[in-house]
Amino acid sequence: MTAWDAVNYILLAAGLVALVLGYRRSNRNMLLCAGLLLLAFNGVEDFADGFAAGYAGSDARAL
Repeated sequence: MTAWDAVNYILLAAGLVALVLGYRRSNRNMLLCAGLLLLAFNGVEDFADGFAAGYAGSDARAL
């Protein structure tokens, strides 16, 4: 298990908990937070891989 897997599982668990709590309390803000967490769960690993690949292939000089 890598660190990204742990981040994915934490985001998934937090999103599901926020989804259940937001639905039970009829709290639209918590439902929005749950949606954003689940969206982040879906794409955080791909974003990090793309960022690392772009940074490694960059010709920019260090400041």
